[in-house]
Amino acid sequence: MARFFLHLFGVASIGALSGLVYFSFPRDNERYDLLDLLRRRPLAAVIGVDSPLVAQGQTPAPLLRAEPLDLKNVGVLAEVNRAVSDLTDAVVPSVVSIDTTTNVNVTRVVPTDPFGMFGYRQNESYVAPGLGSGVIVTDQGHIVTNHHVVAGVDIIRVTLHDGSQYDAEWIGSDPNVDVAVLQLKAPEGGSLPKLQPLSFGDSEKVRVGEMVLAVGNPFGLSETVTQGIISAKQRELSDGANEYFQVDAVINPGNSGGPLVNVKGEIIGINVAIFTGQEDVRVWQGIGLAIPANEAKEVFEAIVLGRPLIRGYLGLDVDNIPRNYAIALGLSSTQGSVITDVTKGSPAEEAGLKPGDVIVKFDGKAIRNAEETLSRIQSKKSGEVADLTIIRKGESMEAAVKAIAKSDTNTLKLRSDIAASGQAIAEALGISVANLNPAQRASLGLPDGSPAIIITEVKADSQAAQRFQRGDLIHRINQDAVTDVTTFFDLLGDLPQDKTSVMVLSREGRLIRAFLNP
Repeated sequence: MARFFLHLFGVASIGALSGLVYFSFPRDNERYDLLDLLRRRPLAAVIGVDSPLVAQGQTPAPLLRAEPLDLKNVGVLAEVNRAVSDLTDAVVPSVVSIDTTTNVNVTRVVPTDPFGMFGYRQNESYVAPGLGSGVIVTDQGHIVTNHHVVAGVDIIRVTLHDGSQYDAEWIGSDPNVDVAVLQLKAPEGGSLPKLQPLSFGDSEKVRVGEMVLAVGNPFGLSETVTQGIISAKQRELSDGANEYFQVDAVINPGNSGGPLVNVKGEIIGINVAIFTGQEDVRVWQGIGLAIPANEAKEVFEAIVLGRPLIRGYLGLDVDNIPRNYAIALGLSSTQGSVITDVTKGSPAEEAGLKPGDVIVKFDGKAIRNAEETLSRIQSKKSGEVADLTIIRKGESMEAAVKAIAKSDTNTLKLRSDIAASGQAIAEALGISVANLNPAQRASLGLPDGSPAIIITEVKADSQAAQRFQRGDLIHRINQDAVTDVTTFFDLLGDLPQDKTSVMVLSREGRLIRAFLNP
């Protein structure tokens, strides 16, 4: 059979470079080149046509050509095209755009001399917007998205398929899995529209090569649909232990939290990230990552339905490696984790692990700290083996530990817990609070939009009795406005643990600042 080659080379010329495409069809010692083409030399003379007509000097039969496409006979392609469009129509109404705003407080030094040697500190604040995607999973208005989309934000606004907008409330997250659940809030005196939720598929049954659609709002372009396949399974981000689906469907900033769906319209993943080979490139380079649907479903059911969250368990307590401990063991760094306790009768005890052992690798991959160790243990399913590399008394050892399933709620962060914590703090302070009604606002001269709640009771001999009085108005905690009692408890329950917080009150028009120590 004849061989065909396409060569591309450059030809230098004075002052410039030009390109020339050179066609070469060798057979034996013959070559068909550009000059032959200009001379209209028959191609058959070079590539050879094994036909008696050529041998007899007669005109050879024309080369075979593909039959032209009959545009009226593309049944299979038309069916595939129609099916993808129908799938898109069915999925897109369940995907929402999530807009967030966060109040950011900064302190800058304002110089008072030309050389900047003297100055004063000035507190400033600004509003930082955020963007993400989510998917409706119940007709009551529950939305699944990424934790990083809504973590620490002050306002969440959701836009539905029909363009209508609603406030949403964060009700819980699992930061380790990067899954959060929101609840749409009906407008005052109104109700939510009829919603079209999507169901979760079984991500264990997903196969490499399976066709998928990714839906989201990249760069704020709502209802964007991209198509691709599952490129690989069990991918891991470089700084974590969670396993992901790798997809070649285009995912860009703003897609985070949107669904990855199969041909049945089921959620098989939650889009979470893009992989970039260059740190300074923040756009699509062909690799997207999605959280498997089974993990997202487990978190959703634990938050909304109160079902136990089952995670891998070895029976270990671990901590970060103190520097002096690393020096004593002759370790080159503090990366890894040290076992502080081993539960009796646990898989870890059966495998021979002991307190003081240092875990440096987990399934052949280096461990950075105790948090990563726990995350990798929890990602194990019941019956799976964790292969650990440990250091004991300066010697490296290998240990295989079979994980078992155990209920775990330590990784969940719930709004209900934060609210309960805030109520407990208020009770410990010794105050009771209430929202202001319109009559109270009018008598106090407070506009409707002015943030304030009222202290209705101060317990005698309490901490609050030293500073607060009944009738005091609470306006802010740190830089966050206290608009109602619910917000007040949320802010109290989520106070930073590493610094003193400030509560801003007023009494008969005079501002009061109360300091809350962790």
